[in-house]
Amino acid sequence: MEVPKGNTQKGVNRAVYGVLIENLDLKSTLKMIDVPCGDGIYADFIKTNYPQVQMVGVDFFTQAQSKNFEFYQSKAQDYFKNQNPKDVDVITCISGVMCFDGIPDLFELFQKALAPGGWLIVTNDNVMTVRDRMSFVIFGQFKRFKLLYEKNEGNWNLVLPQALNMLFLRHGFKKINVKYTSIYAEDYLFLPLALLIYPFFLIYLMTRKNNLSKSDRLKLFPFWSLLARHYVIAGQK
Repeated sequence: MEVPKGNTQKGVNRAVYGVLIENLDLKSTLKMIDVPCGDGIYADFIKTNYPQVQMVGVDFFTQAQSKNFEFYQSKAQDYFKNQNPKDVDVITCISGVMCFDGIPDLFELFQKALAPGGWLIVTNDNVMTVRDRMSFVIFGQFKRFKLLYEKNEGNWNLVLPQALNMLFLRHGFKKINVKYTSIYAEDYLFLPLALLIYPFFLIYLMTRKNNLSKSDRLKLFPFWSLLARHYVIAGQK
């Protein structure tokens, strides 16, 4: 099935959909929340192909209000506090955490809204690539985040993958998995440098004192984390 790209990088929505079909029966009456839903293309795709799913989209902007799912114009925290959703089977947060304040508090609200066994799927820009590391060394900025922010900057909250993984752990999620995606042709220009760097990075990664198992460290920082522009973290309540 062709999954629309939507307002994110290529392969991200496909990876999120892959988590869904691997872990849930989409033909059942699942309750899903997509926040922020942006233009609603992804939520609309789910609702169109699985009409029995109770799909809710939440966004501060109104681009998605004409789509065929239930839409709330609201900030993320306000929606969960005011609507107080319960027994939700899936919450997706696609390319959204870089726009939010109070992410630890938001995770608390996600965890509270999910039903036992429910899934949280969060995606984010990857700033651990070779390209981003070089950009930071030379220019003091990561490639997908501006050096100078406007007053009302959209993508501003730089969150590292290890920080998101920590939030999943802190809130008791299990079966946590990380998948890297969105590698463009030009990114392979950095492949030789990635091959040179990764063995040294791998030694450093494996010798740090931390409670994370070696297999979990490899999930968090596989070789492709040096090239892929985006990643998806999923966990079950």
